[in-house]
Order: sequence, then structure tokens, then C-alpha cells
Amino acid sequence: MSIEPNTNRSEQQQTLLSRLLGRTPAPEPHFTEAELYATRSSGVIRLIGNPLLLAVLAVISFTLMTFLTTQVVKDVRQLRQSTIEDIEWSLNEAEVEFVSYQYALRQALHGSSKSFVTLRREFDILQNRIDDLRLGALYEPLRAVPGFDDAINEVARHLEFSLPALRSPDQILATSLVRMEEHAISMAPHMRAMAAAGQANLDVLLDRHQLALSTTLKVMGGFGFLLMSSLGLLVFYFNRLRRQSEARRRSLIAAGKRTRAVLSSSLDAVIVCDDNGVIQEFNKAAVETFGYSREEALGQTVGALMVPAEQLDAHNRGMNRVKHGGGFHMVGKGRVRMEAKRADGSLFPIEMALQKSESQGQRLYIAFARDISYRVRAERELIEARDQARAGEKAKSRFLAVMSHEIRTPMNGMLGNMSLLRETALTSEQEGYLGKMETSGDLLLSHVNDVLDIARYEDGKPVVRYRPTRLREVIDSAVDSMRASAEERGNSLTLIYSGPKRGWVHSDPGRIQQILLNLLSNAIKFTDNGSIIVDVRCKTGSDQVEIHVKDDGIGIAEPDLDRVFEDFFTQDDSFARKTEGTGLGLGIVRRIADAMGGDISVTSTLGEGATFSLRLPIPASEPPEDAEPPAPKMADAVEQNTTDMLKVLVVEDNQINRDVVRAMLTREGHIVEEAHDGQSGVEKASEKEFDLILMDISMPVLDGREATRKIRAGKGASAKSPIVALTAHVLPENVSEFLGLGMQDVLPKPLLRPDLQRIIRDHAQAANRDSCPTSIRVNQMRQFVDMGVNKALRESVGEAYDMLLAQMSTELQELLTWMQSGPQALDEVGERCHKYASSAAVFGALPLQKLLIDLEHAAKGGDEVEVARRLEGLPEMMHNSLGQLQGLRPTELRV
Repeated sequence: MSIEPNTNRSEQQQTLLSRLLGRTPAPEPHFTEAELYATRSSGVIRLIGNPLLLAVLAVISFTLMTFLTTQVVKDVRQLRQSTIEDIEWSLNEAEVEFVSYQYALRQALHGSSKSFVTLRREFDILQNRIDDLRLGALYEPLRAVPGFDDAINEVARHLEFSLPALRSPDQILATSLVRMEEHAISMAPHMRAMAAAGQANLDVLLDRHQLALSTTLKVMGGFGFLLMSSLGLLVFYFNRLRRQSEARRRSLIAAGKRTRAVLSSSLDAVIVCDDNGVIQEFNKAAVETFGYSREEALGQTVGALMVPAEQLDAHNRGMNRVKHGGGFHMVGKGRVRMEAKRADGSLFPIEMALQKSESQGQRLYIAFARDISYRVRAERELIEARDQARAGEKAKSRFLAVMSHEIRTPMNGMLGNMSLLRETALTSEQEGYLGKMETSGDLLLSHVNDVLDIARYEDGKPVVRYRPTRLREVIDSAVDSMRASAEERGNSLTLIYSGPKRGWVHSDPGRIQQILLNLLSNAIKFTDNGSIIVDVRCKTGSDQVEIHVKDDGIGIAEPDLDRVFEDFFTQDDSFARKTEGTGLGLGIVRRIADAMGGDISVTSTLGEGATFSLRLPIPASEPPEDAEPPAPKMADAVEQNTTDMLKVLVVEDNQINRDVVRAMLTREGHIVEEAHDGQSGVEKASEKEFDLILMDISMPVLDGREATRKIRAGKGASAKSPIVALTAHVLPENVSEFLGLGMQDVLPKPLLRPDLQRIIRDHAQAANRDSCPTSIRVNQMRQFVDMGVNKALRESVGEAYDMLLAQMSTELQELLTWMQSGPQALDEVGERCHKYASSAAVFGALPLQKLLIDLEHAAKGGDEVEVARRLEGLPEMMHNSLGQLQGLRPTELRV
């Protein structure tokens, strides 16, 4: 029994879960979200209040401030070290040192070698000064002055020319003094140009340095302001965050109080645990459900407290899977039924839903459990009541399935022999007795058919076969067949048509006739010396057809009008009632009308008669391609039976039935051969060519189905001869199955002579054809199961079939185990075999039934040797029969 989850309760659980884990804080009555996040009211404020942006601005400002400070220090140092006086003094000193060098050079030309020392000293002083001006960082701005760099480079070039001679011995220096003097003279203009260029641009350089320093200081001030503003905004923002955090803390505290209140008042047990299954929360309902106090449960594992011992391994494997990154299979799957353990060790059923959540990096599992002991007990009682009802339906279905065959078979012999007796010389008194016997037999057959129809309709299987048919012929045939019965009771039977003429229509002629025959039989039964009118009304432009059956009989009392279509209802159910019947006819009529998309109603006045009104949708149809003129009536058909002599094989295990069929056929001038079972029939069909084979279905050794298959599959003399089923299995699904096996027609038991004559007339021309007219493929069955009986049972009991088969299999297995366990009392062996033989017959396991009956007879006769011999074959027979039954599927027909 499926249980729908409680939606409202699930929503409450989700809310509880969210509040418990703090994922969605409940709003305080005096502290709204707008107040918590007031800084988000405008785009500008959101931009300024962005902590990431403020932090980036602060870092950029700090970096730039550091760079600018370094630059300012450098510029100030340069300004401090490179004053205008220092640069001017250096230029003047360079000129003075050049003059001293020239003087020392002249002294060396005209003096002693001691003057070489002075010359070398003055050269070195001048060269050092020139190198400072060329390469020193202090004079770097000076070198950017136009003309200065070219002049000083020329001076350095001349000095480089004189350097090798000055570094040489005095003799070599003496020889080079003239050239050195020439270079000194060439250097003089460049020295003057260098000094002039430096002196002219000293003021410009000083202004440029001062301007760069001023700009750097301004930029540094701007970035300093930006840095201080960012820091101020950060202080403002973090102060606001502090206030918001405090507000949230207060809100979470209030939500926690509400969550604890909800947990304590929840009707479902709420259990919170971590990845290790350790319980973190255990509410009041859980205490009442499982019997542990909250203090006892907290810190313990779920498996140790609540999981039954037989499920503990599976639970531990699941927890281990969770530890390694997996998850519970039950999470998010809705409510699941399972067993749990109380503190006292008792087990009880629960319904549990499991949810998962992540909170602050911790994974939690929340279980909502509910004790459903009372519900399970109520469901069990309901299932037991249902099973009892199904058992009653099963018993009825078994009875009907068996009686369908067991009643029709002896009736075949009874009615067939009466038909033969009718053709003998009888006295008037004997004819009277025979007539009463025929009437009683026909009435009994009608009752059997009614009961089987009711059983089939109750199982939801009303069989309606639509095909093109002539509506008027169907109605005329039904009315004409009841005319004699009406006249016997002094009634007139009138048929009236009104409205447009209806030719070919699309409907089920058999069902229409069945409805009319039931209505007319009912009218005749309750009317004496009166009139019965069948009024057929067709409407222009409509498919609706109305058929009214009126009589002026005893009528129906008003309180009974609503009950006349109920099963087994009779107006007079006393012991002295004047009319007979089962009370099923009108119930069948109502079911057929519903199955055909129509309806039926009744109006009546007690003592004045009744009118039954049938309304059916019967659309027009095109005539079939093989449409023929109307067939002659049955009486004419008997008279026109002028077929040639045929060779007929009758395969039937019942001796009485074989005698009846033989007598009917020989009186028609046909040659008859008999076979007492299916195997004998197959052998004779392979040896001789027959014009027609009448095949019984339920037979020992080899049933009619398997015999038909073997005849068709073989290459014997009668492989292509027409085969007609002679059977008591006449349900529509049985007929379809027989045709699918390769048979051409079905003769129902009890066998009537007109039906036999029709079969002979229809199939006499099929003899000696090149191929059988029917080409249908079916799933073949072995001889261990009678498909007809089994299929009737399956369709009767519906979904209960599998349960019944399992029950019978268990019972038979227990019987075999018991009989093989050792010597048993023969009386008890006979009783048990008798009991289970009927079960095997209901399922169609006829060979198994026969073996059990043989065991029963041997046991009751005290023949231990025969019992032992029969018992040796029981395991194999039971295995084959049960294997066939368990693999059985509905036959698939493809025409």
C-alpha cells in the first residue's frame, strides 16, 4: 500500500532544517533586511562601500606614495648637492687647471727633466676634472646642456692622445712634448666652449629641478589625500559591518530559540548527525519514539542506538562510504519505510526522510522519522481482507473453469444420444419423454452458458467482435428462433421496423442476438396468451439504433425496477414460483450493452406488462469483399445436406462421445475411424488420408493441441486435411487459440447434429487442398499443461494468478518432500494426492493430475509397490509441469 508524503509536513521540515542549520536566518520583528543592508540603497554608496575596491585603492595609493617619496628625496638630494656655485666653481677650476697644464707643458719644453713630474701631476688633475664633468652624477644635468657634451668630449679626446706619452719614460715623453703642445693649443677653444655652455645654462637647469620637485610634491599630496580617504572609508565600512554582524548575531540567537521551540514541539522525531553518524540533536518526539533521553542520545552513533542488528552491517557500509566522499542513497528520496530499534530492543516500523546540508564546512544529515506501527497494522488487516476476497474469487474461478469442461462433456453424450434417439422409431409416450428430456437438457445448457458469461464479464473481459453484418438478418433470425416458444404459451410475436433501412452495419451480430434472445425469453416467460412486440427504430442521420421489446405480461413492481439487471435477481424466489431461471439473463444483457457502448432501461406497470429499451451505436459499413447472399436457415441447411461421402477421423478419449459422433456421421453416410487419444490420432493421420478430422482437446497421452501440431508439422497422408476442434472449451480466447494451432473450425460440446452437418458442409471442399486455409503462428506448448484450461484460469483470476501458482507450487513441493522423507501411512498419501490432483487440474497440469490420481488409487488400494513405482516418476513430472506453468505466457496470434 503506497503512502503519499505529507506536503505540509515536508515544508515544515524543510523550514525547520533551514533554521536549524542557520542557512536562512528568520527576520527579527524590529530589524528588517533593509535596515541590515542600508548601505545598498544607491549605486554610488554601493560603489564606495565596496571593501575590495577600497582595499585596491589603498594599495595603489600606498605604492605611488612610496615611489614619489623616493623621487622627492632624490631630487632634494640633487638640489642640495648641485648648487649653482658648485657647478660654476667646477667649470672655473677646469679652466684654471687647463692653464696650469699648458704652463707645465711649456716648462717641460724649455727646462730640465724635473719639470716632467710637474707636467704629469697637472695632466692628472685636469684629466680627473674632465672625467668628473663627463661621468659624475652631480653633473648629469649639465651634460644635457646643448654644446657642452660635444666640447667636453673633444677635450677628453685630446687628453686621451697625450696619455700614452705621459705614461712613458722621460726620453719618450721628451720626444712627444711638441705634439702634446699642439694638442693643448687645439684643446683651448673646446675648453672655452665647454665653460661658456655651462655658465650660460646654469639658471635653466636650476629652474627645471625646482619645477620637477614641485610637481612631485603636488602629486604626492594628491595620492596622500586619496590614501587617507580610502582608509577613512574602510574604517567607516568595517564599523558598519561590525554593527551588521552584531545585528545578525542577535537575529541568529532569536532564530535558534525559535528552532529549539519548533524541535521540541514537532510531532516527528528529528535526529541530526554528522558524517560519522554521531548524533548532534535529538528532539522531544525522538525521545518519545525511540525511548532514549536526549542526554543518552547526544554523542552516540545512530547505528548503536536505533539500527536493528541484521541491518547494522549495511548501515556501517553506508557510513564508511560517506566518510570517503560518498553520500547516503536515501538523501532526497522522500519518505522511506524501514525498521528501527527502540531502547528496549524491540523493533518497530518507521517512515523516514533524510536530508543533507552543509554548515560552516561541516556536513550534517537530518532525519525526520515517524512511527507507523498503527498504519502498518491497519494495512496488514486490509491486505488480509483483500486476500480473503481474492481467495473467494479464486475458488469461484476454479469452480467455473473446471465445471465448464466437466459439465459440457457428459452433456455432449446426453444430448447427442437424445438426438440419435429422436431418429429411431418411438411410441408417442416415448416421444413425450424424449421431448421433456431435450427441453431439460437445453435449459441446463443455457444455465451453464449464463454462469460462464457472468464469470467472464466480472473479470472485465466482455468479448465483442465487430465485423460487417446485415442488421435485419441478425434481428430476424433472433425473433424467428423464439417464435415457436412464444406460440407455445399462446403469445403472438410481432416484429416492427421504423425509420430508414439499414443494410450492412459494423457491429457484433452474436452479441446483438444474445441480447434479443435474453429479452425475448424473459418476455415469453412472464406472458401467457398475450402479445410481444419487437420495435426496431433507426434514426435518419444517426448511428443510434433503438430496440424496444414490449409485452403485456405480469409486469414488474416499481421497487424491483432498479434491481432487475442485478445478477441472480428473480421476481419470485419462493419454493412455489411459477417461472424458472437463474436470474442472470438481464445481468448479462446489461454487461453486453455497456461493452458495446450502449445502454438498456426498463419501464413497467405491475399487471400491465413491461418494456425493455435497448440503445446501441451501430454505424453503417461497407459490405465485405466476400459477401454472399443470406445463408439458409438451419432447417433448410439440414435439408440441403447433400455432401458426398467423406472419410472422417474422430479423435476422442471418451467412449460415449465417440459412439455419439460415429452414429451421427454414419447416418449421414460417411466412413468413420476412431482414435482413443491424441497419439493414436497422429499415427492414423500419418498412415491414411482423411477428408476431415474431428479432434478432442483434453485427452491423455497426447492432447488435441499437440496432436494437431504434429499432424501439421509432419508429412503424413492427412497433413493438409481440415481439422475441427471438438471441445467443451468454447470461450472466445480458446477458439482463437485453436485456430492458431492450425485448426479450421470449432464444434462446441454438447454436440448437436445441425452443427455437425454445418461443419461437414463447410469443410468438405477443403479436403485434398494443397495447403491449409489457416496460416497462423502461435507459441507452441508441451503436453504437460492444457493451455485452454490454464488460459481460462489466468483470465478469470487476473493478477491473482501468480500468487495462486506460487501457492500451488509450494504445496506440491511440500507434498513431494513429505512423501520422499520416508514411509507414510497409505490412507494419508491417498488423501493428500486427491487434494492436490484437483489443484493440478485447475491449472491445466493434466498429466500431473493423472499421476496423482494413480497414486491416490494405489494408496487407497493398499498397493505399496505401485505407490513406490508411481512415486519414482513424480519428481520429474512435477518439475516439468511447474516449469511449464511458470514459463507460461499468453498465446500470441498473428493472422
